[in-house]
Amino acid sequence: MIATFCGLLKYNIPLIFPWIFKDVIDHLLSPSSYDVIKLHYTMLAMIGLYMFWAVVTYFRSYYADQAGQRLVFDLRNELYIHLQRMSLSFYEKRQVGSIASRLLGDIAVAQNFIGAAFTNTVMDASSLFLIIFLLFRMNWKLALVSLSIFPFYVVLNKHFKSQIKKTSKLAHQKMEEISGNIHEKLGGISIIQSYTREKAEEKHFFQDNLEYLFYQLRHIQHHAMAQSVVGFLTSIAPVLVVWFGAMLVIYGHLTVGELTAFYAYLGMFYNPLNRLTELNIVLANSQSAMERIFEVFNTSPEIVDRSTAMEIGAVKGDVKFVNVHFAYEMSKTALKDINLQIPAGCTVALVGPSGAGKSTFVKLIPRFYDVTGGEITIDGRDIRDIKLRCLRGHIATVPQEPILFSGTVYENILFGKSNVNEEDIRAATISANAHDFICKLPKGYQTEIGEGGLRLSGGQRQRIALARAFLKDAPILILDEATSSLDSKSENLIQEALKRLMKGRTTIIIAHRLSTIQSADMIVVFDNGEIVETGKHQELLQHPYGHYRQLFDEQFHKKYAMNN
Repeated sequence: MIATFCGLLKYNIPLIFPWIFKDVIDHLLSPSSYDVIKLHYTMLAMIGLYMFWAVVTYFRSYYADQAGQRLVFDLRNELYIHLQRMSLSFYEKRQVGSIASRLLGDIAVAQNFIGAAFTNTVMDASSLFLIIFLLFRMNWKLALVSLSIFPFYVVLNKHFKSQIKKTSKLAHQKMEEISGNIHEKLGGISIIQSYTREKAEEKHFFQDNLEYLFYQLRHIQHHAMAQSVVGFLTSIAPVLVVWFGAMLVIYGHLTVGELTAFYAYLGMFYNPLNRLTELNIVLANSQSAMERIFEVFNTSPEIVDRSTAMEIGAVKGDVKFVNVHFAYEMSKTALKDINLQIPAGCTVALVGPSGAGKSTFVKLIPRFYDVTGGEITIDGRDIRDIKLRCLRGHIATVPQEPILFSGTVYENILFGKSNVNEEDIRAATISANAHDFICKLPKGYQTEIGEGGLRLSGGQRQRIALARAFLKDAPILILDEATSSLDSKSENLIQEALKRLMKGRTTIIIAHRLSTIQSADMIVVFDNGEIVETGKHQELLQHPYGHYRQLFDEQFHKKYAMNN
């Protein structure tokens, strides 16, 4: 509001001078009747007015830019908060780089829309209306001549805006695609180099970049054409005014001062008109970016709290699946008629071939997805009746490939639980067999680990992930077997830590190697989205043609063959 008010003064104060200049010129044609003292006072008043104009120009620029930056700050912050709440399915359908492109690139472009539209439109529109009023007051015939090109301006402006918006949208979409590809390819640069795919990737990037260049050149062409045509229209208007105005002066219908003032006002009229043309182009560019931003805002999370959802206190950890069905898509059933009870404190191992439904099963417990049929309960309460934040607060997950973030070891462990002290973190790392190796790092707990923890070994990354789980101290634990790709020393350290972590908790393990889960309280065998067998290791081995026995024999013979 301050910027707009100052802008109105900035753009309208100069409109006073041509009117004064008209009087000066007309009186100079008869200097004997002109009051020199009045001239001095008038010019000094104009100097004072322009000093005031300089002050309001500063405040207009300062507050307009500040408003734009603050609005963009809020918009970027709200978009990031919205992205944090989006369901897992949202990210599985999109490239991370393309989402980042909207969060950073599109919002930067949208800043032009916010800053310009917020102040410039009002200011320029007010100047135009005031100038038109003054033009008609001086001479309505000359005013009509000066505005004769205005309809052409409006039609052409509308045409070019649609063209610029179209090419701008195509360019933004292509840049989003490029951003997503770059994020993926640079994240897997070691694979590209090991398979000597550099030339192929260079060619692929060149083609994408060339397509983006094509859209940008089209955009530049439309921009340049808009400037050229509008510039032509605004240039011939003064010619028409001088031509017609000179005739009026000759025939005594207009004074020289009025013609001079008219010409000055006409220049002032087309300045905001040209600015509105430029603004139109800026808005055309920004509008496509804004549409892409609000496309994300208008995408609602699939997993949300019910209106009746409640917080719950202490959890024992009794998990029950009752007639659960789940499908990622209508035609793609992942789980069928799942009935299973996992008593509190029990260790359950999920086994089965790849794609059998094990990972989907564990994703349903923290509600990364919602069941499409049946229900899942914890301690007898439907998990959909528990607030999401509360539900996930009672579940700790340790993936097969630990996910670490850029920052220090200390900061990564704090992901487990933030409101803790250093003694809690030290106890968690000792339990995870991580404290000793952390102390040997260059800066101990404050050592930077690089993106994804690249400066650590696989075993070290896994132990930091375990330390998170110890710190969280959740009653329900989900493990994706974490030792399948480690050396024997690291595996032994992690197995020791896992035993401590699993003690007294409801533990669900996705098992890849059957030799590691033989002591589980229950083994659940999945095949084609269904539970086909349940029981303990020795019980399941008693069925010579059972699924578990076949999986066990296959792994045993494969291991035997490798050792020989």
